[in-house]
Amino acid sequence: MTTELVTTDFAPNRAENSMQTVYATLRDRILTGALEPGSVLSQVQLAQQFGISRTPLREALRRLIAEQLVSGDFNRRMRVSELNLGDLDQIYAMRIALEPVGVAATLASITVPQQAALTRSVDRMEEAIDRLDLEMFRREHRSFHLGLTAGAGARLHAALGDLWDHSERYRLAYLQHDYSEPDSASADRLRSSQAEHRSILAAALTGDAAACSLALVAHLRRTVDVVFRESNPIPRPRVVAFAVAARSGE
Repeated sequence: MTTELVTTDFAPNRAENSMQTVYATLRDRILTGALEPGSVLSQVQLAQQFGISRTPLREALRRLIAEQLVSGDFNRRMRVSELNLGDLDQIYAMRIALEPVGVAATLASITVPQQAALTRSVDRMEEAIDRLDLEMFRREHRSFHLGLTAGAGARLHAALGDLWDHSERYRLAYLQHDYSEPDSASADRLRSSQAEHRSILAAALTGDAAACSLALVAHLRRTVDVVFRESNPIPRPRVVAFAVAARSGE
């Protein structure tokens, strides 16, 4: 009787799956503030918590370092990166530069189902405001903005998704009260923002990329200005100003 040698790639797959799970979990915790800026990340504790070896853990941490969500090195303490208004300025400048490109590409061939999805997201955002369901609002808010650039191609769309996630980290941190303890004042502020979303949507539904981009840039500029004003009344988003000027040809 002979024994057949069977080779599998289960072990590499398990390591890859473990790395992806740890990366996605830590990334979500950092972006939502569950892991606060400056928090120490113990590699020993993380390996025990996730039940994985150091190799996939380190690969997950490398990816988070590349995204500037974690700082430090593997031979010393690693920490969740601190929030930095200069970083936020750059994030929104990149969004202002790139999202209108995605909008133009998307609206050039937007379909009826895509239009319906955008409308549905805005309607659900209003429903979420009425119910003070801020998790629902955040979910539909992201869906709406990324839906506007869904036809931009995989690479650009993925980059815009990452920028959205990073900007949301700052929104959640600096406008914390609206999300952790929503009240009628929070709802009023979100309704003001919702009027801007309606203007963006109206232009998108008519296929007017120029009007849609103009409304979108104004919306992004106001949002970053609010975060800067709430955190510190003195500095202004410098790089955003250059991005807006470049959009307007100044």
